[in-house]
Amino acid sequence: MSEAMHTKLYDEGEKSKAICEGCRQLVNTTFSRRDVPFSDGKGEAKNILAAVCDLCDEVVAIPAQSTPAIREARQKEVKAIEAHLPAIYLDMLDLAAYLIDNSSSTEFRKVLMTLYLHRFASGEYPRERLLKAHRSALERFKEQRGAARRRLSMKVSPRIAEDIQSLVEDTTMTQTEVIKSVIYQIQVDVIQARKPALMRELGALSAISA
Repeated sequence: MSEAMHTKLYDEGEKSKAICEGCRQLVNTTFSRRDVPFSDGKGEAKNILAAVCDLCDEVVAIPAQSTPAIREARQKEVKAIEAHLPAIYLDMLDLAAYLIDNSSSTEFRKVLMTLYLHRFASGEYPRERLLKAHRSALERFKEQRGAARRRLSMKVSPRIAEDIQSLVEDTTMTQTEVIKSVIYQIQVDVIQARKPALMRELGALSAISA
């Protein structure tokens, strides 16, 4: 895509040029509103301004002005993540949320979880820390038969779902074990250590997400 495509404001009916993969050549294009599939083929962004090949009528380029709308549509494609956990884990998560912002609701659970999941999956937080959290959680919170359990249910973006899957594959833990380990690490950082820089960051995040 040319630099002009990145910077110019386009309108419907306007003409441009782009490489069409189907026609295998530089073609004339016309800007029009189309439903544009996501790159992974799962879902689409509707009524997006796009450059359409004048020869084959296929979308060949997306102007910069359309990318925020595509990202928004992509974020609305959500996946349900559920885990049945010993009640103490939800208590830990809720206490951490309260310490960060005493006006926060249970909705902030998702914000905390997705932040930590992404940081572990991206490598910003080392995998060994997650494995250590898993071992420590097993040792500290031994599960007793008949103990109270609660359900953690979150709707997350495909990217966070992929983060969870990568952690499952890389650590050989189950999804539930990954979630428990992440909650335990949040408990260590927020409830036990109350790291000042982290608390400020999470406080700002709570204000933004409220």
